[in-house]
Amino acid sequence: MKIDGWRYYNHAAVPVSGPHEHVDLLPVEDGSIWKIDGSPVLARWITDWDCASETNWWYVIKDTPFKLSALKSKRRYEINKGNKNYTIRRIDSKNYANELLCVTLKAYEGWPKKYRPVINKDKFIESVNNWDNRFVYGAFFNEDDSLCGYGVIADEGTWLSFRILRTIPEHECNAINAALIYGILTDLEQSISQGKFICDGARSINHETSFQDYLEKYFDFRKAYCKLNIKYKRPFSYVVRILYPFRKIIKHFDNIGIIHRINGVLEMERVVRWER
Repeated sequence: MKIDGWRYYNHAAVPVSGPHEHVDLLPVEDGSIWKIDGSPVLARWITDWDCASETNWWYVIKDTPFKLSALKSKRRYEINKGNKNYTIRRIDSKNYANELLCVTLKAYEGWPKKYRPVINKDKFIESVNNWDNRFVYGAFFNEDDSLCGYGVIADEGTWLSFRILRTIPEHECNAINAALIYGILTDLEQSISQGKFICDGARSINHETSFQDYLEKYFDFRKAYCKLNIKYKRPFSYVVRILYPFRKIIKHFDNIGIIHRINGVLEMERVVRWER
């Protein structure tokens, strides 16, 4: 069943609207949200977007044009190093489907197994061919013009969603990530100046990454604080209530895939309780 304004994502029902946009909560209130395709165990949404006070939930956004000259010399050096090693240009994903697949597979090799995706190559190629409404940026190694990384931005109308950044691990020492992000921000400078913002998503719960910290430190992204709201499907609400007091013990078994996902839910529950 499809429900207007909502979609299924990773065992949860989440709004299709931007984090700053109004959410229709009627499906949550009348219980119809649990009939959405995918059988979610919880519904998740936010309120109090970009509030003045600091909260324990946030989105990482870029809503001002990037100025390289404003950075400390060490950080400027890293970006300039990447720009010397790579050329960033917007590409047609259909023409680079196999190269994008290769970069993705190599990138995932460095991910922890507990949340490393399993790639179906045919489905990946099919999805790439449907990226018509997205801006795809390729990072080409200047020595041989090979594709070594890519980033994907979706234009959501009033905002821009930073969907994907994948690079071959061996190229990270050459500052490929810095080159890619700088190229994206330079290309989208006019959109940002006209009032759009780039959103890298909410606070990271399930992934062990410092990428959002990197965006804040090197590219002047910032936290847009807000309030997290969760509604659980019965009987999952009782399960969370039972497990929550034991969350620190359960955390010791985080290397197990299903436990890792449970820990993510318990951490979000901690955030919700902290805000009450």
